[in-house]
Amino acid sequence: MPPARILLSVGDDSGDLHAANLMRAMQDLEPGLEFIGFGMERMVRAGLEPLDAAQDSVMWFGNLLRVGRFRRRLAMCRAAFARGEVDLFVPVDFGGFNLYVCRAAARAGVPVFYYIPPQVWAHGLYRLKKLRKWTDRVGLIYPFEADLYATHGVAAEYVGHPLFDAIERDPPSEEVVAGLRERFGGDLVGIFPGSRRHEVRAHVPLIAECRRRVQREAEGARFAMVCPPGLRAEVGELVGAAGADVAVLEDVRPVELARAARVCLTKSGTITLEIASQRTPMVIFYRTSPFFYFLAKGLTSTPHIGLINVLADREICPERAMPRPDAGWLATQVLRLLRDGEAREACRRDIEEALDGFAEPGASERAARSALALIPTA
Repeated sequence: MPPARILLSVGDDSGDLHAANLMRAMQDLEPGLEFIGFGMERMVRAGLEPLDAAQDSVMWFGNLLRVGRFRRRLAMCRAAFARGEVDLFVPVDFGGFNLYVCRAAARAGVPVFYYIPPQVWAHGLYRLKKLRKWTDRVGLIYPFEADLYATHGVAAEYVGHPLFDAIERDPPSEEVVAGLRERFGGDLVGIFPGSRRHEVRAHVPLIAECRRRVQREAEGARFAMVCPPGLRAEVGELVGAAGADVAVLEDVRPVELARAARVCLTKSGTITLEIASQRTPMVIFYRTSPFFYFLAKGLTSTPHIGLINVLADREICPERAMPRPDAGWLATQVLRLLRDGEAREACRRDIEEALDGFAEPGASERAARSALALIPTA
């Protein structure tokens, strides 16, 4: 019997990381599997045969500029399904495109395991109907999702968050952490402006103004920032143009800066869980336009923008979505956590409690077992 062939599809760097780890876990359980699809460098290293040229991270209006590429890729998937070349389709996140491929797979009779589905609990509950129709099983990464999916009749299983697999396999370097503390001192503020170009352009000027306000009140505070290598030059230019004394670090991972920092200032998203994994208090924000802020308010089903606050089901780390820049609020929150030891320790304890039972490795293996169970046997 020929080896099973699995088609995977991701849309950004984090999806590439989690899909690569899933591929390795599947190979460990069933050696000889073949992987084809759309991924990036990590997936290729894990054994992916790309169906198209390597892709970069895309989202929001960037996708509109790539409509031709997505149509071509969808056609490739339909053709592969029609030829009977795919035994299982595994989309990872990236719901805008992957749901179209789920529909094509379902119509062709190809089983679908959706790993890391769209965050329908935050926005887009209408997608649950599509997931029910076009998937055979969904691998959930947040425990609070299970009841929602069950209520809507979607076959789903909570497998855990793959972030903690990655951290267990490659923990923060204590040497790097010690070097950061020696270089910047005890009042280090770790900055995480985002992983996409539009985010850093919106966030860096706001962060620069926040830094100026904080250092007027806390002269010993120092600021250091990490961002993806592909954005580092542009971020450096933005920092320079803003006249901000913020170090843009190289060869430092987010978990290492988070571990070294006393307080972190971060955009919302999965990065809040990386910071939380080091039990570091943080201030969470996201700068958006008034139009998108209004639109999101109408679609969201959670009051929180920080995943650590969603997990806790309350605001344990200060957060704010910003239709208009508010550096004053950011500075006030950063100063409070820098100066007030009791507030900082309370935040740390709340983070620990929110992660209890959640920050457990093994998600990739659990997801792999669930996915492989869907492959038809002769």
